[in-house]
Amino acid sequence: MSDPTVHLDRIKDDPSPQTRFAFGGAVSEVLREYLDRDCQQARLSSAFKLYYRLRPLIPVPARHFLQRRRNQGFKLSDNWYLPTAFFNDFRNAVETERKSVAIHPWPDGYEMSAVLTHDVETQEGMDSVDKLAALEEEYGFRSAWNVVPYKYKVDSGLLADLKQRGHEIGVHGYNHDGRLFESRQTFTRRTDGINQAIKSFGSSGFRSPMAHRNLEWLQDLDIDYEASCFDFDPFQAMAGGVGGVWPFTAGKFVELPYTLPQDHTLIVSLGESTPRVWIDKLAYLRQLAGMAMVITHPDYLNSPQRLDIYREFLEYLTGLSNCWCALPNEIAAWWRLRDAMTIDHTGTEHQLTGAASGRARTFLIGSLLDCETV
Repeated sequence: MSDPTVHLDRIKDDPSPQTRFAFGGAVSEVLREYLDRDCQQARLSSAFKLYYRLRPLIPVPARHFLQRRRNQGFKLSDNWYLPTAFFNDFRNAVETERKSVAIHPWPDGYEMSAVLTHDVETQEGMDSVDKLAALEEEYGFRSAWNVVPYKYKVDSGLLADLKQRGHEIGVHGYNHDGRLFESRQTFTRRTDGINQAIKSFGSSGFRSPMAHRNLEWLQDLDIDYEASCFDFDPFQAMAGGVGGVWPFTAGKFVELPYTLPQDHTLIVSLGESTPRVWIDKLAYLRQLAGMAMVITHPDYLNSPQRLDIYREFLEYLTGLSNCWCALPNEIAAWWRLRDAMTIDHTGTEHQLTGAASGRARTFLIGSLLDCETV
């Protein structure tokens, strides 16, 4: 079995540098440390492996009860959704090189980005997609819909219609049984089927169910970006968290970590009745010029009250100035352009070279600490 702790720099399929982060220097070392730690922690315990084997025998209401009981059992602070430990390490690194010049994460003068994504887990969720997409379109948004290829009947006509309306389709695992990363053998056995779905759906991105992940194994997929990592989420079966709130290049793909708590955690498990947690986290992400990627599910936004929470979040998002609301494939495409740029430090000017350099700009890394929110 392949060792999930193998560092991405030792992937042999591509001789180019394998892991590249938003910033260099001391900040890069912090980001690498957190990613290495995530790779080490992202594995299923024996108890969770047993649970996922027995999961088909457990009624859905019982599963939800067990999830709520587990999540509500965590002893967390009021601002649990803010990664305080990472921010402290990040701040210490920035303080050592405040005057360092870097390429701003986002193009065209934007200060941050926001990405709406949905994981469609059930047939009921698939049947609710159009209603939720229409709600987003009321506010001028488009989003990514991650579909499970081998669990329920996928409405190909709906997917085509969504794409025509400007949305994006991604692939969400294999059959959503929680066992995709049970072993290297299981993952390999399902790879061809996943790649067939990626081609059939016209997708360029993938997200694994339950935020299970192994960035080395995922190199086998025919994707441009991957979105199973997270900056901080204490509720996941696979512990960890990459800390950073920006995309990073991991082998053949761009990794897009989600950075806002999932709707199931907030609404179903913790009983939140407003989008206050999402809004509070947005302030943190804006300070760091980060990417606000949210995962919601049409399966759980299944009542007027829950839809109102999402509607209120969308209304707030429309009022954010200088925020690039983009699809995941647009973020990944930009990140590749940004990654290929270089800074010419000749003289007193800092000139950018590379394709689309006219859309980019430089900034001082220390500016990310000018208005601390943590």
